[in-house]
Amino acid sequence: MEKREEIGKWYDEFAGQQVKTNVNLRHYKIMGFLVREGLNRQSKVLEIGCGIGTLTGLILKYVKKGEVLAVDISPTSVEIARKRLKSYPNVQFMVSDMTDFTYPGIFDFIVLPDVLEHIPSEQHRDLFCTLTEYMHENSEILIHIPHPRAIDYIRKTKPDQLQIVDQAIEADSLLADIYANGLVLVSYISYPLFDRGNDYAAIVLRKRADVEFSPLPRTTIIARKLLARIRFLLARL
Repeated sequence: MEKREEIGKWYDEFAGQQVKTNVNLRHYKIMGFLVREGLNRQSKVLEIGCGIGTLTGLILKYVKKGEVLAVDISPTSVEIARKRLKSYPNVQFMVSDMTDFTYPGIFDFIVLPDVLEHIPSEQHRDLFCTLTEYMHENSEILIHIPHPRAIDYIRKTKPDQLQIVDQAIEADSLLADIYANGLVLVSYISYPLFDRGNDYAAIVLRKRADVEFSPLPRTTIIARKLLARIRFLLARL
């Protein structure tokens, strides 16, 4: 059995567990990052690794006048998602591992919600090459992943909780793959979600482009300095 078929079959069987879990804190945090980056009612969104449509449903409730294309490697998961979200006219579903992805349009946001670590690392560079074809100059990619140290910890202490492919995505290898495809890092935020330590990371990418800088008014700089000084003084108390 080819690796693609093996992975797809694993997630077909995993779909039942996703149904039991449904929406959790992680999904709301991902939505929060999307909104912070400018997701609006008219946004066109590509979701890679939609599973049974848990995050998809949250996105659809927000982009009421936009469009969502939800993709997953598992036919079973996609069929469940299609049935769960059949009342939404602005969503399409597709079964794909992204190696054969084609679509007649571009997207404002591409989101990989805890899926990149489950895509074999040797496919990452080609994946980002594909994604750039469906971005305009202001499109953003949001990647949400377990922090690599969290994956290492689970691998040592609870290996039975890992999925069929579950890699620690290190920043250096990720940056090499994105920069090779004309993408740049906008932000990398490590933060605690289910643990006291930083167990997750949210990463934002954009296409490389020339940027014009416009100096702020002097009054704005002075005001910012004053606020920074006040915060510093308060922190000393």
